[in-house]
Amino acid sequence: MNLGLAGSRALVFGGSRGIGAATACVLAAEGVELGLTARTAEALSPMLERYPSAQPIVADLTRPGDAEQAVDAMIARFGGIDLAVISVGAAQGGDFVALGDPVWEEALALKFMGMVRALRALVPVMRAAGFGRIVVIVGNNGRQPHKAMLPGSAANAACLAVVRGLADDVAPHGIRINALNPGPTRTDRWQTLVGRLATTGGGDPAEVEAGLLAQQPLGRIAEADEMGRLAVMLLSDAADMLVGTSLTADGGANKGIA
Repeated sequence: MNLGLAGSRALVFGGSRGIGAATACVLAAEGVELGLTARTAEALSPMLERYPSAQPIVADLTRPGDAEQAVDAMIARFGGIDLAVISVGAAQGGDFVALGDPVWEEALALKFMGMVRALRALVPVMRAAGFGRIVVIVGNNGRQPHKAMLPGSAANAACLAVVRGLADDVAPHGIRINALNPGPTRTDRWQTLVGRLATTGGGDPAEVEAGLLAQQPLGRIAEADEMGRLAVMLLSDAADMLVGTSLTADGGANKGIA
């Protein structure tokens, strides 16, 4: 896309798969130096084969201190951080009454608190540099809760509240924070969802997927690289006037007018 990001330094939390990995690929194509985190070194191996110059960082955002260690490793390698992507966490769905406390606690521990820990580690470094661009990959059910995915909806809504409030605080220091809310996207998580629905409903996975796709205005769901391109656009000067914005990209599934 040639967004003028060449030579920038980007830390991607959750850069081993899904939308995080897709965003990292777009950043690499733009000439950005990459630091990639995942919970294990093995998870990062496929991305490192593709981008051997990337800095691998093992970090688990459910553990206090790992976000700071990731930031320190990035600075030790590249001297600073200009851009950051936070793409971590997914939540189990199901019937509200049947979901126990561990499901809710897990959703908040990784998706919400993981984001909070990453932001706490990033903001002081970017504030000292007087510059920073952060995109948090959240999800469209934070604004449009789904009855079968309420733990994830609650975690996403909390993420959006922090993005909106923190963005105003850090904007005067040259830091811009925004959120990207993808709709259904073809990742491992999508395949898991289709399989679970097929199992619980006693149907064929292909038929279940066809039914879900028929509900989408475009007749399809997003590909991960489509979300990656949008995330990188939000990191670029093309989106410089977006501050604390929550950009929903779900192919028209959300019928809100705001």
